[in-house]
Amino acid sequence: MYLSKRRGEYPEMPLRVSKLLKAQKSKCTHCALYFIPTDLVEVDRIIAKLLRGKHTYDNLQLLHRHCHDTKTANDGSMESQP
Repeated sequence: MYLSKRRGEYPEMPLRVSKLLKAQKSKCTHCALYFIPTDLVEVDRIIAKLLRGKHTYDNLQLLHRHCHDTKTANDGSMESQP
């Protein structure tokens, strides 16, 4: 919750990231650990675009960068890329 509550103090934080932080209660959906201000976070499609996933809030999640790398490697979304 820390980061989502502090959005007003970090105006460079994109609104999309702020909304996802609040919806996820400031936790990474992959590892379930809380995000802290020094974490590198990335917006991820739950269902990858290559697998026909939409770019809508209900298909987006915030993940730690390393969690995003792990998820992407394991979900098959990179298999179709050259």
